[in-house]
Amino acid sequence: MSARPGPRPTTRRPFLAALVGGAAAVAGIGVAARNGVLSGSSEGPPRTDGVLQLSAGRMGVESLAVRLTDEILALEEPGTWRTSRLATSTHTMVGFTWRSGEVEPHIDVSSRTDGAWQPWSRMPHVHHSPDADSGEATGIVGTELAWIGPADGIRLRIRDSRPAGLTMVLLHPTPLPSDRSIGHARVGRRRTRRAGGEPASTPAGVVPPPDLLSRAQWGADEGWRKGRPSYVETIEQVHVHHTANSNTYARTDVPALIRGMYAYHTQSLGWSDIAYNFLVDRFGRAWVGRAGGPAKPVRGAHTLGFNATSAGIAAIGNFDQATPSRAVLGAFARIAAWKLHPYDRNPEGRTIVTSEGSDKFRAGRRVTLPVIDGHRDTNDTACPGQHLYDELPEIRRRTQVRIDRFNRAGQVEITEPFTAAGTPVDGELLTVSPGAWAPAAASAAYTWMRDGEPLGSAATADRRLSTDDVGAQMTVRVDLTAEGYEPASQVVTFPDPVRSRTRIDVAAVGRRGRAVVRVTIETPGLDVPFDDSVTITFAGHSRTVAATDGRARVVFRDLAPGRYEARVDFAGGPTAAGASATDTATVRPSG
Repeated sequence: MSARPGPRPTTRRPFLAALVGGAAAVAGIGVAARNGVLSGSSEGPPRTDGVLQLSAGRMGVESLAVRLTDEILALEEPGTWRTSRLATSTHTMVGFTWRSGEVEPHIDVSSRTDGAWQPWSRMPHVHHSPDADSGEATGIVGTELAWIGPADGIRLRIRDSRPAGLTMVLLHPTPLPSDRSIGHARVGRRRTRRAGGEPASTPAGVVPPPDLLSRAQWGADEGWRKGRPSYVETIEQVHVHHTANSNTYARTDVPALIRGMYAYHTQSLGWSDIAYNFLVDRFGRAWVGRAGGPAKPVRGAHTLGFNATSAGIAAIGNFDQATPSRAVLGAFARIAAWKLHPYDRNPEGRTIVTSEGSDKFRAGRRVTLPVIDGHRDTNDTACPGQHLYDELPEIRRRTQVRIDRFNRAGQVEITEPFTAAGTPVDGELLTVSPGAWAPAAASAAYTWMRDGEPLGSAATADRRLSTDDVGAQMTVRVDLTAEGYEPASQVVTFPDPVRSRTRIDVAAVGRRGRAVVRVTIETPGLDVPFDDSVTITFAGHSRTVAATDGRARVVFRDLAPGRYEARVDFAGGPTAAGASATDTATVRPSG
């Protein structure tokens, strides 16, 4: 499985007639796809040279919705339908929808990734959805949205039922330019200084909000939401979920993953917004899910039958396969403490709630459940994955510790900010100059980051730059901790990307009445040869010339005899630092 949800869309569209299953199937798909529910789905036959073609859409989400008619699904035997091998343009996510009230199908998919067809995989049905009386429920149900990695082919096997309106949804959320900057966001600490720079404070006995990445930061298209957010009167529970996505995505992949879920929930299933109130990525960063204000009790669509008195948090990943990190557990605890404390809930206790109707508890039934529970406690699902479910006691314990901490004491306060010192050039020493904080006994730890990715080097206030850093934006997260206090943090950003240390080699050769100056320029750490301009001075004459592939040559003529210095100067640029070099040569008399 690929590590990234948003690889560059393929520009190669091979003719895979052998995989599509014949011209009749291709023509039928073109007609069926016009009935798709995604705004980004094709209005005409979505195929090029026999390839089902996803269409570009808003938020960088490419999509295609294909109605699975008789022309596509062949009856293999009573109760079983199967497609041929269908060729597609690049897609990374797949889901299926159909009209509610029908017998639920069992859908298996096999995708072609890296040129090979993968084993069959069962698509789980959606169990997070709006409650029937929420005003958000639609006449559409479906499967979970599965992350399959970059694929260019798919085949289907459907058993037991082929419900009316059965539609296959293919998605490919691609990166946006803004996604790269998200890597610099702070993780798991409360912001201790407001936007204007003044110190922030936390009232005694109040659990502060965690660091949250906003909907704007993951690129939400607010035009896809429907209606206004609705709110609940109280929060009795926090429900823990997982999204069953990839476990190997990079930090900058997360916004695209969330946009894909948002597109499926709103444009395919017809919900008013993304289902979850909050999401947590594998790095421990917390993201705002549903609109309406993260500090408010927004009603979600995450736990069928139990949305009316709860908040829902989803870990991005498949935790039947992976074990959640300490950072993930910490993020869950910070959100849960923040949401439960105002209502005086006991994170390690149980509560009695009334079901509004799920596939596990009928509507009106009073159920005793943990205050922090897993999705499987309320619905017939494997969510949130066995490994995350096994960590629920630890999440409850951490949540209680956090609430107790703020009931007893305040937090570390940064009274003067840390600042960046040094020139970001290969070989130079960068330093984080200390600020001031209270209490004075707090200790500082430093995490250096290259383009938002933490580095494994020593956690000190200094770092000597290397060629590996060239072109990168360097930041440092400073974490301040003190016994009995809530930690504080600050991110220090060096304003410019790291530049290469330019190396100049100059060779001057004197001849009769003239001299030849040859220059070689190297910029270690950059992927392209030097092609900027340099100024060459000899015997009182100067020429500014452009280098080609890191080389330049100048001939100086009509010179008086003597020994002269050849000097080469590069003023510097956005990717390479300025530099100079010299040599000497003797010019002999003419004639």
